Amino acid sequence: MKKYITLFHINWQNSLQYRFSLFVYIGGYSLYIGVLLYLWSAIYSEGQSVGNYTLSQLTTYYILQLMINSIIFSYVSWDVIDNIKTGNFSNFLTKPLDYYMYWFTINISGKMLESIFIIITAGIISFFVSDYISFPEHLSTKLYFLAAVILGIILAFELDFCIGMITFWLTQVRTFKYMLQTMILFFAGAMLPLDLFPPVLTKAAEFLPFRYLVYFPISIYLGKIENPLPSFGILIVWILIFFILSRVLMSRGIKRYEAVGA
Repeated sequence: MKKYITLFHINWQNSLQYRFSLFVYIGGYSLYIGVLLYLWSAIYSEGQSVGNYTLSQLTTYYILQLMINSIIFSYVSWDVIDNIKTGNFSNFLTKPLDYYMYWFTINISGKMLESIFIIITAGIISFFVSDYISFPEHLSTKLYFLAAVILGIILAFELDFCIGMITFWLTQVRTFKYMLQTMILFFAGAMLPLDLFPPVLTKAAEFLPFRYLVYFPISIYLGKIENPLPSFGILIVWILIFFILSRVLMSRGIKRYEAVGA
């Protein structure tokens, strides 16, 4: 484990060099959240309602969405794609590192740093809209929420890693990545709570793993899931499925790998 701990510290230090870009990203997302809150406030002030959500629940949903989108979603597949297409993947075949664990460590290191900035930003936003924020009543709800976020980080990484592995078979994988990323965000509830979708899309989302990335942890926090334990069981099954799939794709992909470069 020493090599991965060292890798964790190195990537942490490298991430600190890009603080300005992180601040710009957080600032832009905060503006996006502000516009949404203004929109929802205007809708509710006219006596309208949105599904079974109160204004405070929707406000809380989008503030948590700001946090979860940054903390959970992984983007290591872009680097994996570049490694394979340029032939740099060969360097990893000669090193005493597991390629999966290498990127998992990189991902966790970057997410921990992002989490600090995101939580501070969400706290500042919450301070100004505290009258419109919902808080869970029970400690168990907070613990379930935290567990859902941690498991969501693992699932999101595995999904992204599998997308990167497809590079062994597809030449235009970046286009496929853009399309799949948009679909994942949509069915994860990153754009709109899934129970506000038309019934057909809501049913489709129930059979996909993406709902566990955003909608599931936020629904726990808002108290919309009375007993989340069965859903946790399904989430763990999805994590095991994509872990096995990532291993199979990498094993078979290495056999196809020619290292000819882009």
